Amino acid sequence: MAGKQTTLKFYTDTHIAKAVAVQLRSRGIEVIRCEEVGLAEADDTEHLEYAVSQRYTLVSHDLDFLNLHAVWSHQGLSHCGIILFSRQFQGNIGKLVTDLNEWHSLIAQGAGSVEADIYNTLIEITR
Repeated sequence: MAGKQTTLKFYTDTHIAKAVAVQLRSRGIEVIRCEEVGLAEADDTEHLEYAVSQRYTLVSHDLDFLNLHAVWSHQGLSHCGIILFSRQFQGNIGKLVTDLNEWHSLIAQGAGSVEADIYNTLIEITR
């Protein structure tokens, strides 16, 4: 993952509603859905590998990413961050859009950096 990344970009798996991507794009945020790149049927590792290859932060409700993050960390593998929303928010488009927009804005305004605050980090949103 060479080169500095100055904006936060998102990749969503099948657990995240299409409306989230639509709303984020309307705010000028780069987001790609797994269905748009032929990965609707991909397993979790394939989703994370794709996100890494394109320097996207993965967004999901899938709790399996807790374990995958731990495995990758243990193996010394790098990723571009995972934002994991509690399943209690599944279908709550407003919550997801608001939180992802906030993360994006904080990075864009310099309150943090993608490399230092997002890469190789699992962010669990539970409230």
